[in-house]
Amino acid sequence: MSAGDTTWPWQRLNESNANAHQLLTRLLDPGHGERWLDVGTGGGGLALELAAAGADVVGVDIDEDGLAHARTAAAERGLDVEFVHGDAQRLAFEDASFDGVVSAFGVIFARDRERAALELARVCRPGGRLGLTLMPMNSRTGQTFNILGRFGREGAHPASWEEDLESLLGDAFALESELYESSQPPTWRRPTWEDAVASFEPLRAVVERLDENGVAALRREMEAVEERYAGHAPSFVIALGRRR
Repeated sequence: MSAGDTTWPWQRLNESNANAHQLLTRLLDPGHGERWLDVGTGGGGLALELAAAGADVVGVDIDEDGLAHARTAAAERGLDVEFVHGDAQRLAFEDASFDGVVSAFGVIFARDRERAALELARVCRPGGRLGLTLMPMNSRTGQTFNILGRFGREGAHPASWEEDLESLLGDAFALESELYESSQPPTWRRPTWEDAVASFEPLRAVVERLDENGVAALRREMEAVEERYAGHAPSFVIALGRRR
C-alpha cells in the first residue's frame, strides 16, 4: 500500500464515534495522572477524550495511517498522548502496567479474539478498569459486515465480541454492558461507492477478490443497508469491567 492510500476514513470515524467516546469517558471517569491504554486506537478519538479528562494515555494500533492521523489530531488539540505501533494480540507492555484499558471499535477486529482478550486482561492491574464500545449485530455496521462475510470476508464477525463478551473476558473482569443510541443521527455526507471502496479496507479487500458481477451484487446489498439505516441514530454497546 502506498503512502497516499488510506485504510479507513479516520476523520469521519472520529466524528461519527464522538458520542460513544465521550459517553465512555464519562462513565469511566479517569483520574488525573492515571495510566490508560487505548487498544486499537485508530484515529485516536477515544484516547484524546481520556487525555482531555486528565489521564496519561497510550494509544496502540497496527495501522500506521491511523496513528499518523491520531498524532495530528492530538497536536491540534494540544494534548500529550503517546501513540505507538503495535498488535492487540501481542501488546508490548508489562503485566498489570495500566490503571485502565479501553478500546472503541478497535480490538473487535483482532483476528484472534481470545488472544486479544487475554492481552487486555494481562496489562490491566488488579482492581483496574475496562471500557469497550462494541458493535451490535443489529446495526448498520453489523449488517455491513454480515454482507462482507457472505461475499468472502475472512475472520470472525466484529459484532461477535458483543455476543461473546462474558466468555471472552468474564474470567478476568466483573462485567456489565448496556445498549446505547447516539444522541443525534449522523450528519456527515454519505460517501460515494468509489470513496467507500478507496477508504474502507474491509470493503476494498472483498472487492479486490470479486469479478464484475460480484462487485455489482455486493454494491446493491451495501447500498440497500445504507438506505435502510439512513437517518437512524447509530447504536452501540458499552461494556464496563473491573479487573478481578
